[in-house]
Amino acid sequence: MHKAAPIQAEKTLLGACHWQIQVKVPQARIAEEFDHAFVSAAAHLKLPGFRPGKIPAQVARQLLGDSAVEHAREHLFEHVVSDSLRSVGLHNEVLRLIDFDASKIEVSELRDLELTFQVQTMPEVSLPPWTDIQVERQDTRAAPEQIEQGVQTLAANHQRFDPAEGAIVDEQHLAEADLVYALDGADGPAATGLKIGLGSPLYGADAQAWDAALRGRKAGENFSVDVEFHPGFSEESWVGRSGSARVSVLAVVKPRPATLEELVADLGVKDESDLREKLGVQIGRENARRERERMAHAILEKIVELRPVELSERMIDEETEATIQRRTEQMKQAGATEEQAKEAADQHRAEVRAGSERRLKHWFVVRKVAQQEKVRVSDTELDAALRALAARQNADLGQLRQWFKEEGRIDQLRADILEEKVRNHLVQMVEKRPEPAPLR
Repeated sequence: MHKAAPIQAEKTLLGACHWQIQVKVPQARIAEEFDHAFVSAAAHLKLPGFRPGKIPAQVARQLLGDSAVEHAREHLFEHVVSDSLRSVGLHNEVLRLIDFDASKIEVSELRDLELTFQVQTMPEVSLPPWTDIQVERQDTRAAPEQIEQGVQTLAANHQRFDPAEGAIVDEQHLAEADLVYALDGADGPAATGLKIGLGSPLYGADAQAWDAALRGRKAGENFSVDVEFHPGFSEESWVGRSGSARVSVLAVVKPRPATLEELVADLGVKDESDLREKLGVQIGRENARRERERMAHAILEKIVELRPVELSERMIDEETEATIQRRTEQMKQAGATEEQAKEAADQHRAEVRAGSERRLKHWFVVRKVAQQEKVRVSDTELDAALRALAARQNADLGQLRQWFKEEGRIDQLRADILEEKVRNHLVQMVEKRPEPAPLR
């Protein structure tokens, strides 16, 4: 098809990743496209005297009317744009059309059509020889100060609560308490033996009112606070309503970090030496993971330095605005007002733009590496990633897989896996010496 009426197309570079395409479509090509569209649209019709799919274009036009003309226009532009990009060598490089509105272009089957459109393409990316990239791996063995900090963190996470006779709830003391929620005089969900303190209000309680009600309480005292039952509350029928929470202070306690002896017992290790050794191994693994991330980032930066990637300003601006919008929404969800969120975003706009540009350049380099080094994501790897997500979220694998498909997130998951594989591949290609063995 179309061999008798080829289109004519030329491209003009307007800027980085920005091309203008001038196209001339012969009248014969337009008629050919329209006839093909009419026949295609009538393929499902049953008409006496014609075999299915064999209704002539003129007959199809009469049967379908104006709706077929609009379909023919869409068919024409779809093919013209695709073929013109192919003829100028941009078919596989185009990211999108820029502000192209076919409805504003007049088309006649009686004369040639001339049109101009613009496209945004992927940037040209070339990779230097791996030998030109010098990024050395740093020592990832756990340092003594890291192990000590790890012990302190573990101790803080395994808190003990010592009774504080005669003490009151303040910045150094917590209340051990029972709690009962109530609505319209009826008791509802309850909890016992909670550790509650200042600065950590019950979900749905006003922070200032909570601190005022709790501060200075002693063992044996009771108090009540107003609460709003927000989405996620265990009693779904109460959501959106206002009630109260009754608190009975059983004791006042003082939190402290666990001792080494208590940690050894809690974690089931042999002794303090065994604890520090196992902690050192874990820290070393985490250091190695972070070091791989650092090396991958440094390699991508070096590639961009050696072989600069030129992006269009429009591309960077759009990525910047999208990032700012995400951050603004996150700030609003965290309690900031619209004005506060926008003000904070504007203050960091230059920083966000620089980060957006760097992120885009890295993405295109990753794509090029995957293409050149033939890095792919198999269905087995995709399935393993879904299984890992389901395990972490304690979710049903089948339901999670279905949700990813319905939300159109399978391609994004595949892209994330590909990027991780490429980054690991970069480190393997560049590093000059094996990773040191863990400190024993």
